[in-house]
Amino acid sequence: MAKKDDIGGLLGSWPYDPDDYLREIVGQDGKPKLQVRFPMGVEQYELDGRPDGLRPMGYESYLEYFIQKRERAKTLAASGGETAFRLTPEDCDLLRDEAMIFYYRYDLMYMRKDYERVLRDTARNLLVFDFIAHFAEQIEDRESMEIYRPFALRLHFAARGLQCARKNRHEEGLRQLHIGITRIEALDDLDDPKWRRECKGATAFLRRLERRLERTRPLSPRQRLQRDLKKAVDKEDYESAARIRDRLAGLEHNDDSAAPSGE
Repeated sequence: MAKKDDIGGLLGSWPYDPDDYLREIVGQDGKPKLQVRFPMGVEQYELDGRPDGLRPMGYESYLEYFIQKRERAKTLAASGGETAFRLTPEDCDLLRDEAMIFYYRYDLMYMRKDYERVLRDTARNLLVFDFIAHFAEQIEDRESMEIYRPFALRLHFAARGLQCARKNRHEEGLRQLHIGITRIEALDDLDDPKWRRECKGATAFLRRLERRLERTRPLSPRQRLQRDLKKAVDKEDYESAARIRDRLAGLEHNDDSAAPSGE
C-alpha cells in the first residue's frame, strides 16, 4: 500500500468521541456528505440518492432498476409476450445488500433529527420489503427482509410524530404515533423470536414517544387550570384550589355565552 493511502492523518485530525462522532462535510463534487467516526475508522454517506453514491445499471438504485424491469415485463405481457416477472435469489441479494446501506443511513439520520430523510429512506426500504415479498421466486427470500420491517416502521412513524411536534402540531404527531403502533401490531406473525422482540421493542419505543409528546403538548387555558387545580388539591392547598375552580367556572361561563343559540 502506498503512503498516500494511509488514512492515519485523517483519523488523527478527527479523534473518536462517542458523544460527537457525526459530521457533515462538502465533498469534492460539491455535494454534502455525512461522515461517521468509529474507534478504528471513518464511514462516509451521501445524503441523497444511494448512500454509497453508486448508480447500479445506470439507475439511482437496484430498486429502481428492478421496478423498471417489472414495468417492461408488464408491457410485454400486455402485447402477448412473456409475462412473469420474478426476482431470482441473486436479484434478492442485490436488493438486500442495498437495503442495508439505506438502513444504516436512516438510523444515522434519525440520530441527527433529519426527519425528512428518515421518512424518505424508511419509506423506500418498506417498498423494498414489499417488492421482495411479492416477487421473489424463493419463499425464504420472500420472508428474508421481514425482520427489518418493525424497525423501519418504528423510525418512520417516530419521524412523522416528531416532525409534527416540531411544527407545534402535537395532536397530529400523536395520531401518527398511534398509526405506527397499530401498523406494527397488525403485522402478520412470524415464528421468529427475534422478529417478535423487534415488534415488542418498536411498539414500546413509540409508546414512550407518545408519553413524551403528551408531556410537551401545549396546553389550552382550561387544561392549564385543570393541571394547576390537581397540583393544588394534591398539596391540600384548598384556598388556591377554590380560586382555580372559580376561574374554571368563569371559562365555562364564557364558553356558554359564546356558543351559538338554537333557533
